[in-house]
Amino acid sequence: MRKYLIILVMIGLAAGSNYVVNGDFEQAFSNGWTEYSPGSYGYFSRGTTYDPDPNYEAYGYRSGSGGLGSGYDKLYQTFDIPITNLDFSANVKLYAYETPGGSNWAAAALVIYYRNENDAVIGVTRICRYTPGTPWSNTATQHLIYASDTNWHNYSFNLETELGNLSAVDPEDVAKITVALLDTAYNC
Repeated sequence: MRKYLIILVMIGLAAGSNYVVNGDFEQAFSNGWTEYSPGSYGYFSRGTTYDPDPNYEAYGYRSGSGGLGSGYDKLYQTFDIPITNLDFSANVKLYAYETPGGSNWAAAALVIYYRNENDAVIGVTRICRYTPGTPWSNTATQHLIYASDTNWHNYSFNLETELGNLSAVDPEDVAKITVALLDTAYNC
Protein backbone atom coordinates (compact mmCIF):
# COMPACT_ATOMS: atom_id res chain seq x y z
CA MET A 1 0.00 0.00 0.00
CA ARG A 2 1.29 3.44 -0.87
CA LYS A 3 -0.01 6.45 0.98
CA TYR A 4 0.54 10.05 1.82
CA LEU A 5 -1.18 12.62 3.92
CA ILE A 6 -1.35 16.29 4.51
CA ILE A 7 -2.35 17.99 7.72
CA LEU A 8 -3.02 21.67 8.10
CA VAL A 9 -3.73 23.42 11.38
CA MET A 10 -4.58 26.96 10.45
CA ILE A 11 -4.36 29.21 7.43
CA GLY A 12 -4.35 32.96 7.68
CA LEU A 13 -4.18 35.59 4.98
CA ALA A 14 -4.46 39.05 6.37
CA ALA A 15 -4.01 42.76 5.85
CA GLY A 16 -6.25 44.14 8.53
CA SER A 17 -8.81 41.34 8.02
CA ASN A 18 -8.70 37.63 7.36
CA TYR A 19 -9.78 36.57 3.87
CA VAL A 20 -9.72 32.83 4.51
CA VAL A 21 -13.08 31.53 5.73
CA ASN A 22 -12.78 28.93 8.50
CA GLY A 23 -8.98 28.85 8.15
CA ASP A 24 -8.66 27.26 11.59
CA PHE A 25 -11.09 24.44 10.66
CA GLU A 26 -13.10 24.96 13.85
CA GLN A 27 -16.27 24.64 11.77
CA ALA A 28 -17.27 21.94 9.28
CA PHE A 29 -15.56 22.02 5.87
CA SER A 30 -18.88 23.08 4.34
CA ASN A 31 -18.22 26.51 5.87
CA GLY A 32 -15.81 28.07 3.37
CA TRP A 33 -14.18 25.00 1.80
CA THR A 34 -14.93 22.86 -1.25
CA GLU A 35 -13.87 19.23 -1.15
CA TYR A 36 -12.89 17.19 -4.19
CA SER A 37 -12.26 13.52 -3.35
CA PRO A 38 -13.29 11.23 -6.20
CA GLY A 39 -13.42 7.49 -5.65
CA SER A 40 -12.67 5.67 -2.45
CA TYR A 41 -8.89 6.15 -2.25
CA GLY A 42 -8.77 9.53 -0.52
CA TYR A 43 -10.61 11.71 1.93
CA PHE A 44 -10.37 14.75 4.19
CA SER A 45 -11.40 14.94 7.80
CA ARG A 46 -11.01 17.32 10.69
CA GLY A 47 -10.22 16.61 14.29
CA THR A 48 -8.47 17.74 17.44
CA THR A 49 -5.98 14.88 17.79
CA TYR A 50 -3.63 15.55 14.86
CA ASP A 51 -1.60 18.19 16.72
CA PRO A 52 -0.91 18.57 20.46
CA ASP A 53 -3.06 21.72 20.70
CA PRO A 54 -6.80 21.39 21.49
CA ASN A 55 -7.90 23.08 18.22
CA TYR A 56 -9.16 21.47 15.03
CA GLU A 57 -6.89 20.59 12.13
CA ALA A 58 -7.63 19.32 8.64
CA TYR A 59 -6.27 15.94 7.61
CA GLY A 60 -6.03 14.55 4.10
CA TYR A 61 -5.27 10.95 3.19
CA ARG A 62 -4.88 8.97 -0.02
CA SER A 63 -3.89 5.37 -0.42
CA GLY A 64 -3.59 3.10 -3.40
CA SER A 65 -2.73 -0.38 -4.46
CA GLY A 66 -1.34 -1.45 -7.79
CA GLY A 67 -2.03 1.82 -9.58
CA LEU A 68 -5.64 2.07 -8.46
CA GLY A 69 -4.93 5.08 -6.26
CA SER A 70 -3.80 7.38 -9.08
CA GLY A 71 -5.42 10.78 -8.81
CA TYR A 72 -5.74 13.55 -6.29
CA ASP A 73 -7.88 14.98 -3.53
CA LYS A 74 -8.22 18.69 -2.90
CA LEU A 75 -9.78 20.83 -0.17
CA TYR A 76 -9.86 24.44 -1.33
CA GLN A 77 -11.39 27.88 -1.39
CA THR A 78 -11.00 30.78 -3.82
CA PHE A 79 -11.44 34.42 -2.92
CA ASP A 80 -10.81 37.88 -4.32
CA ILE A 81 -7.87 39.81 -2.95
CA PRO A 82 -7.72 43.60 -3.29
CA ILE A 83 -3.90 43.72 -3.14
CA THR A 84 -0.99 41.26 -3.09
CA ASN A 85 0.67 42.94 -0.10
CA LEU A 86 -0.93 40.38 2.22
CA ASP A 87 0.64 38.20 4.90
CA PHE A 88 0.09 34.46 4.62
CA SER A 89 0.64 32.00 7.47
CA ALA A 90 -0.02 28.29 7.88
CA ASN A 91 1.01 25.51 10.25
CA VAL A 92 1.59 22.42 8.17
CA LYS A 93 2.73 18.82 8.59
CA LEU A 94 3.34 16.93 5.34
CA TYR A 95 4.10 13.31 4.65
CA ALA A 96 4.50 11.56 1.29
CA TYR A 97 5.38 7.91 0.83
CA GLU A 98 5.30 5.42 -2.00
CA THR A 99 6.83 2.01 -2.48
CA PRO A 100 9.99 2.59 -4.55
CA GLY A 101 10.20 1.23 -8.06
CA GLY A 102 8.43 1.78 -11.32
CA SER A 103 6.97 5.10 -12.31
CA ASN A 104 4.88 5.69 -9.19
CA TRP A 105 5.09 8.85 -7.06
CA ALA A 106 3.16 10.62 -4.30
CA ALA A 107 3.01 14.21 -3.08
CA ALA A 108 1.29 16.33 -0.44
CA ALA A 109 1.08 20.11 -0.52
CA LEU A 110 -0.49 23.29 0.69
CA VAL A 111 -0.94 25.18 -2.57
CA ILE A 112 -1.59 28.82 -3.37
CA TYR A 113 -2.91 29.32 -6.90
CA TYR A 114 -2.65 32.91 -8.15
CA ARG A 115 -5.54 33.79 -10.49
CA ASN A 116 -6.29 36.68 -12.81
CA GLU A 117 -9.63 38.47 -13.04
CA ASN A 118 -10.89 35.78 -15.46
CA ASP A 119 -10.14 33.09 -12.84
CA ALA A 120 -7.27 31.59 -14.90
CA VAL A 121 -4.32 30.25 -12.88
CA ILE A 122 -1.25 32.36 -13.69
CA GLY A 123 1.09 31.11 -10.97
CA VAL A 124 1.47 28.59 -8.15
CA THR A 125 3.29 28.32 -4.81
CA ARG A 126 3.47 24.83 -3.32
CA ILE A 127 4.58 24.13 0.24
CA CYS A 128 5.20 20.46 -0.36
CA ARG A 129 6.73 17.11 0.36
CA TYR A 130 7.03 14.55 -2.41
CA THR A 131 8.70 11.32 -3.47
CA PRO A 132 11.15 10.80 -6.34
CA GLY A 133 9.52 10.94 -9.75
CA THR A 134 7.06 13.70 -8.84
CA PRO A 135 6.88 15.99 -11.87
CA TRP A 136 6.84 19.27 -9.90
CA SER A 137 9.71 21.71 -10.34
CA ASN A 138 10.52 25.38 -9.90
CA THR A 139 9.62 27.36 -13.00
CA ALA A 140 8.82 30.95 -13.92
CA THR A 141 5.22 30.30 -12.82
CA GLN A 142 5.69 27.78 -9.99
CA HIS A 143 7.68 28.04 -6.76
CA LEU A 144 8.23 24.97 -4.57
CA ILE A 145 8.90 25.35 -0.86
CA TYR A 146 10.03 21.88 0.17
CA ALA A 147 9.17 20.65 3.67
CA SER A 148 12.48 19.33 5.00
CA ASP A 149 10.89 16.79 7.34
CA THR A 150 7.55 15.44 8.50
CA ASN A 151 7.26 17.63 11.60
CA TRP A 152 4.91 20.56 12.14
CA HIS A 153 6.24 23.82 10.70
CA ASN A 154 4.92 27.35 10.38
CA TYR A 155 5.22 28.91 6.94
CA SER A 156 4.74 32.67 6.90
CA PHE A 157 5.43 35.06 4.06
CA ASN A 158 4.08 38.09 2.26
CA LEU A 159 2.33 37.22 -1.01
CA GLU A 160 3.85 40.17 -2.84
CA THR A 161 7.32 39.06 -1.77
CA GLU A 162 6.55 35.44 -2.70
CA LEU A 163 5.44 36.52 -6.17
CA GLY A 164 9.04 37.68 -6.67
CA ASN A 165 9.86 33.96 -7.04
CA LEU A 166 7.54 33.74 -10.05
CA SER A 167 9.24 35.81 -12.74
CA ALA A 168 6.48 35.24 -15.33
CA VAL A 169 3.69 36.44 -13.00
CA ASP A 170 2.90 40.14 -12.84
CA PRO A 171 1.55 40.89 -9.33
CA GLU A 172 -0.75 43.48 -10.93
CA ASP A 173 -2.55 40.62 -12.73
CA VAL A 174 -3.36 38.72 -9.51
CA ALA A 175 -7.02 39.33 -8.61
CA LYS A 176 -7.81 36.16 -6.64
CA ILE A 177 -6.11 33.26 -4.98
CA THR A 178 -7.09 29.70 -4.26
CA VAL A 179 -5.72 28.11 -1.10
CA ALA A 180 -5.77 24.32 -1.32
CA LEU A 181 -4.72 21.21 0.55
CA LEU A 182 -3.66 18.74 -2.12
CA ASP A 183 -2.70 15.09 -1.99
CA THR A 184 -1.83 13.43 -5.25
CA ALA A 185 -0.44 10.14 -6.48
CA TYR A 186 0.46 8.43 -9.72
CA ASN A 187 0.41 4.68 -10.22
CA CYS A 188 0.19 4.02 -6.48
